[in-house]
Amino acid sequence: MELSSSRIVALVLLDLVLFGLSAFLMLQWMPRPLKPIDYLLVGGVATLISLLGTWLLIWRDLPNRSGFLVKRRIKKGESES
Repeated sequence: MELSSSRIVALVLLDLVLFGLSAFLMLQWMPRPLKPIDYLLVGGVATLISLLGTWLLIWRDLPNRSGFLVKRRIKKGESES
């Protein structure tokens, strides 16, 4: 799979939006006063959300998704088709 430069820019912008939105929402949701560990938690979860979003978008565009995560094994006596 080859990604064009415009596709890469779109993925980076989507990552930044996902990270910023999730960090903003979590900071609004957490009770005050915030400690340094709270900011670490928000940054970690926001990073996880943005990476998951990127992974899902790239996985969605794969030409052959069926064998991406689990490869089907051929049983003995069964021909490969």
